[in-house]
Amino acid sequence: MARAATREAILEAALAIVADKGLEAMTISRLAEVSGASNGSIYHHFGSRGGVVAELYRASFAELVGEMVPALDERPAEAVVPELAGRFLDWIAANPTRAEFVYRASTAGVLPEEETAAFKARVMAPLATWFGARTARGEMRAVPAWALDAVVMSPVHECARRYLAAPATFDLRRARPEVEHAVWAIVRP
Repeated sequence: MARAATREAILEAALAIVADKGLEAMTISRLAEVSGASNGSIYHHFGSRGGVVAELYRASFAELVGEMVPALDERPAEAVVPELAGRFLDWIAANPTRAEFVYRASTAGVLPEEETAAFKARVMAPLATWFGARTARGEMRAVPAWALDAVVMSPVHECARRYLAAPATFDLRRARPEVEHAVWAIVRP
């Protein structure tokens, strides 16, 4: 396999293993078996099992935020903020395996907290900048950058978790308007 193809095969194998048996089932030997890459190749590309987890987390989280960024335009904050929440939920519905991985990895304590915080700050910088500018205009109440994910998006996270736990019984489409309203209510002036 070419280098980029090997790397991608390992990440896809990791995602498949986690979806099937959980994060704890993702071992180097299982990754090699599922991806077709050698143990040495996995270590070469990622350094360790933790390196695979961290890279898959970073790629998935960046993809999620990347789905939200196009909404950051000149419309009033009252229109954009709910759309951000809706885009987040849309990504969850379209990518349940990646979403489940993001939530599992972030709560399993497998990622270094300082590294994860710095990464999230970089990826979420466009959101923080947009929120800062809209706060300065008086369109929203001031919310610290660290609170964008932890506080402002908390209704989204709760609904995402419920959906991922029981997709047959939790309808994200029905929840979306309520979530969008709740997220705007957190930041409206």
